[in-house]
Amino acid sequence: MNNMLAGITGNLYLAKKRIIDMPEVVQKLSNVEQLSMRAADMIQQLLTFARKDRVSMKPIPFVQFLKETLKLLRASLPENIAMYEDICAEMIQVSGDATLLHQVLMNLLTNARDAMEGVEHPSVTVRLECVDIDQKFTGERVGVKGGAYARLSVQDNGCGIRKKEIKHLFEPFYTTKEQGKGTGLGLAMVFGAVKTHNGFIEVNSKRGKGTIFHIYLPLLERKQVLPESICSLTLPETGHGETILLVDDQEQVIETGKEVLESLGYHVLAAVNGRQAVELFEAHANSIDLCIIDVIMPIMNGSRAAELIRRINPDTKIIFATGYDKQTYNNMGNETVISKPYAIDAMSRLIRQVLDH
Repeated sequence: MNNMLAGITGNLYLAKKRIIDMPEVVQKLSNVEQLSMRAADMIQQLLTFARKDRVSMKPIPFVQFLKETLKLLRASLPENIAMYEDICAEMIQVSGDATLLHQVLMNLLTNARDAMEGVEHPSVTVRLECVDIDQKFTGERVGVKGGAYARLSVQDNGCGIRKKEIKHLFEPFYTTKEQGKGTGLGLAMVFGAVKTHNGFIEVNSKRGKGTIFHIYLPLLERKQVLPESICSLTLPETGHGETILLVDDQEQVIETGKEVLESLGYHVLAAVNGRQAVELFEAHANSIDLCIIDVIMPIMNGSRAAELIRRINPDTKIIFATGYDKQTYNNMGNETVISKPYAIDAMSRLIRQVLDH
C-alpha cells in the first residue's frame, strides 16, 4: 500500500509542476496529496498497533490542526449537510498523535452524518474552546483530573440516542445502526484514542433533537507558537547534476521516482533489484554520488546490496527507502532510512543533506 501511495504522491508532484498556472486545480491536487499522506499515516498506525507500541505523541498547534483537518473532511459530508465551525482564536497546543486525532474527528463526523439521515435541514457544528476544570467538575466524574483542557465538541441535529444506549456507545462492536451500516468500532476507536491522549469524553443527547460529543484533551502550556503545517509547503531543494542510483522492485515507483529526481536536477540510473544495483554500481562507481535503495526486494534485498556496494566503495552515500515500518530495522544502526510514501520536499532536503555532508 505504501508503494502504491509513493507512486501516487510522486505523480501528484509532477502534475502540479505542469499546471502551475491553474491554482484551483493545484489546490485540488494538494488536497489529494494531503489525503495520501494521511493514508500513509494510518498505515503506520496499523503497523504500530500490530507491534502494540506507543503512538507518536508530539506538541500539536491544535487550532491550525483542526482547521486543516476540517478542510479535508468537509468533502466526506453530503452537500446537503451544513457544517459550522466555532473555533477559538487562542493559540493552543496539545500533546497528541495527529493521525489518531484526525481519525477521532473523522469518526465523529461520520457518526453525525449517519444520525442525520432523513433530517430535513441537517447540520453539524464543530466547536473548540479552552476550559478550566475545577474540583467540583472532577468530584462528579471518576478518574478526571483538574486543569486546563481543550474541549472539542461535535454537535448534530440528528435522531439522537436513547438514554439506555449511551452507556454502551463506546463498547467494541456495539452499534445502534441497522445491520450492514455500522461495525460498532468507530466510537470504540474514538474512546481508545482519547484515553491514549489522557483525555475523556462526554455525550449529551435527546431523542429527535440531536447529539453532542465533548472531547477533552489536556492543554500544554499556553504560549505563542509558530504553527507548523501538517503538509509542508516549502519548495523542494534541487540538485546540481549529481548521479543517483535508484533501486526499487516496483516499476511505477521507479518510473515516477526517476522523473521526479530528474525534474529536481539529478541524473538517474535505475535498478529493479539488489543484484542489478550492484552490477550498475560496479560499472559506474566513479560517477554515482548517492544510492536510494528499497529495503525489501526479490533476488537480493537492499541491505545485502548496500553491503556489496560498500565493498566496492566504502564511502558510498546511501538512503534506504521502505514501505514497511522503519523502526523494525534495528540492525541498520546509523543508516539513513526514510518511509514511503514521502513528501517530495522532505525527500529533496534529505538528499541534499546526505550529499552535502
